[in-house]
Amino acid sequence: MNFISIQQLVSGERVERTKLESGHGVPDPGGGLHSWRLGPQEAEARERQKLDEEKRRRLERFNSSRTNLENLADLEKLVQRRKEKRLKRRVPPKAPQPEVKPQAHLEPVDLEEFLKAAAENQEALIDKYLADGGDPNAHDKLHRTALHWACLKGHCELVNKLLEAGAAVDARDLLDRTPVFWACRRGHLDILKQLLNQGAQVNARDKIWSTPLHVAVRTGHCDCLEHLIACGARIDAQDKEGDTALHEAVRHGRYRAMKLLLLYGAGLGVRNAASVTPAQLARDWQRGIQEALQAHVRHTRTRC
Repeated sequence: MNFISIQQLVSGERVERTKLESGHGVPDPGGGLHSWRLGPQEAEARERQKLDEEKRRRLERFNSSRTNLENLADLEKLVQRRKEKRLKRRVPPKAPQPEVKPQAHLEPVDLEEFLKAAAENQEALIDKYLADGGDPNAHDKLHRTALHWACLKGHCELVNKLLEAGAAVDARDLLDRTPVFWACRRGHLDILKQLLNQGAQVNARDKIWSTPLHVAVRTGHCDCLEHLIACGARIDAQDKEGDTALHEAVRHGRYRAMKLLLLYGAGLGVRNAASVTPAQLARDWQRGIQEALQAHVRHTRTRC
């Protein structure tokens, strides 16, 4: 039997500890995170091996997920599967929020508000007035109805609503002018067509015997003029002064209206109450301009 001295035993422990600290593949008696302590080169090799393993596994997963397309049916199945996946991932649309409508005018609408609403195209007030049993033919002190105001302002949809509610298409104001006059006054051709389609009188006369044709010529709305003639307006109708539409065109200098009236056969020889024809009126108008210009030239203090 060999005996080991205490000195040899101590020196052996030092050698063993030195090997463990230097890390030459000796097992770790402490049981830490790694069972072996590796050197720098071995650790680098081990890390490289792990990366290669990870790449290999990814490649295997990719190859296993690829689909072999043998024919057109396989392609259609693939497209259908992808479409189903997209539908599953798609976020369902939000339910539409209920539209918040403005609170209706709950107070009763009086006549003044009703007529003002017709001029300003406030349909909510019109609906409230009619729903409460209001008279669509109600008028102010000058006998102007809501239909008069809607025609003057050009509110086409409101005109339809009032006519459907029973508004009289030939209601007359204090001057006996119907809504047709008011539409021609502002040149609202679309409303003029609506009124005539509802049976409005194309040759209605006001208190001075003017017709809508006279009004269209005075205001220079030639599109309304042509439509009135096409709907049967009497082209040589005379007012209380005996003036025809052609007289009015000459007096107001409406050159285009004058040409249209002559084109549609307006009479040149019709005399008014002063026995003046449109041609004589034109000569008098030109003579007046000429005299005014000559007087201006003769006046030395007004020369430039």
